[in-house]
Amino acid sequence: STKNVAWSPDGSLIAFISAAPVAPPSHDHVMVIDRLLFKTKGGNGRPAIADDMLSHIWTIPAHGGLPVLVTDSAYNEHSLCWSPDGTRIAFVSNRTDDPDNNQLHDLYSIEPATGITTRHTWEIGTVYQPAWSPDGKSIAMLATTSKVSTNDSPAEDTHAFLVGMEMAATTCLTRTLDRRIEQISWHPSAPELYFLAGDEGTTAIYVVAADTGVIHKLLGEYCHILEYSLAKNGKELVYIHTDVTHPAEIFHYNLSSYAVNRMTDKNAGFVAANHLQPAETFWYPSFDDLPVQGWLIKPVGFAEGEKYPLILVIHGGPHNMFGFDFEDRMQLLASSGYGVLFVNPRGSSGYGQRFSSGCVLNWGGGDYKDLMAGVDAAIAQNTWIDASRLGVTGQSYGGFMTNWIITQTGRFKAAVADGSISNLVSFAGTSLYHSLMESEFNGSAYDNFSLLWEWSPLRGVKKVTTPTLFLHGETDNEVPVTQAEEMFIALKKCGVATRLVKYVGEGHGWRPDLKPANRDDVLARIVAWMNTYLMVNKQLP
Repeated sequence: STKNVAWSPDGSLIAFISAAPVAPPSHDHVMVIDRLLFKTKGGNGRPAIADDMLSHIWTIPAHGGLPVLVTDSAYNEHSLCWSPDGTRIAFVSNRTDDPDNNQLHDLYSIEPATGITTRHTWEIGTVYQPAWSPDGKSIAMLATTSKVSTNDSPAEDTHAFLVGMEMAATTCLTRTLDRRIEQISWHPSAPELYFLAGDEGTTAIYVVAADTGVIHKLLGEYCHILEYSLAKNGKELVYIHTDVTHPAEIFHYNLSSYAVNRMTDKNAGFVAANHLQPAETFWYPSFDDLPVQGWLIKPVGFAEGEKYPLILVIHGGPHNMFGFDFEDRMQLLASSGYGVLFVNPRGSSGYGQRFSSGCVLNWGGGDYKDLMAGVDAAIAQNTWIDASRLGVTGQSYGGFMTNWIITQTGRFKAAVADGSISNLVSFAGTSLYHSLMESEFNGSAYDNFSLLWEWSPLRGVKKVTTPTLFLHGETDNEVPVTQAEEMFIALKKCGVATRLVKYVGEGHGWRPDLKPANRDDVLARIVAWMNTYLMVNKQLP
């Protein structure tokens, strides 16, 4: 497949990443595996097994013709960008002796005309998204510095770094912000680098001066900005904006007048036709007095004096961030008569590096206590919550935490574990992201079996009393379906009400653009399971 397509500055060439075509295997019923990273993400109609082909940089004339191989190496290359004068292409590659077994990606560049390749970083950690400066004198990039990392959900926040062409010195531009930096891009005519960063539930656009390191927020309050693009004149940008009661739309921003204009309104009919509920944010002290942020959504049709059940929704990652964005699952639960609580426990991004690292070595330790403290705070502050009717659900790491919660407490009367992890020992050996266990639990799983088992929900399965539904993609290679199967079989043998629903051909994360019927079925089953065990049958407006 072809990806990462980029025009040359003069428009004469198109660079892209692709593997050389190869003949299909003669026996598709026999699979011989030699490499460590033999799995792909799989599902959604994509192959689940890696093909051993290497991804290289190619160019093709814009007016048509045959593609030309630029990087004929023994390694994978990705994340390309052109130099402003069109003479070089920067890219990222892992050129260590065992690239399948680490995440040490460095920054390189190549002259397509001569094939001369230059290395610009020396195992800084993991490099992402190079962006050449407009003057051609430096390359900005996102990076982490840990030598043991993961390409899934690293605890270490990515930051923006700058490396000069004449000197190989690497400078971090954003360390003073202490937030996770994403999606960098240069102003076309000024030494300014734009980027996104999450901060206490808001994802906003920021700007850092490359020469002074001064950072300021440009745009974004109580919302999530998902993508943005600067105009070539440097005077305006467009961005995708969402908040709790508004799905994503495109907006325009004038950098001179500060004027904001909505460019699309494709969800206006949906918003008008549905009772979308706002979320009220609150802070509370956790068990160790650490301040933690949560949000609470009241059910549709809320009436003072009535009592309502509450669903705790847990995010994935574990280093993701909930906040001021539209989430169909939460709105559906609210429209079905439930209060909805969501929390950013320690381990979440958006609160600084120390907070982001707060669940390393102990999944289900402090973050579990943060979630329970959030439930207690919500109940204490809101007399409408019926504490006897609590449910819990989460996807991916949120599914792990759902499994963990039901082994620690019987407070929840219904649980739905979506794409969940149950056994960290088997997960470390079967997941595409075995590096996640190494970065989160201090090295090789084979030196840490006791620690991984200590934090595995399966270890406490005999304590479970909560009726639990497991939803899982059958071809999920990120969190293999065997994780749900292990927990389901254990609950079944222990006599706990449970059900496992597999989605044939589905991977991880429920891509609604590819298999919308599966996403619809998942949401319907979550509501139906909660209704069964929390006894909600109320007719709502």
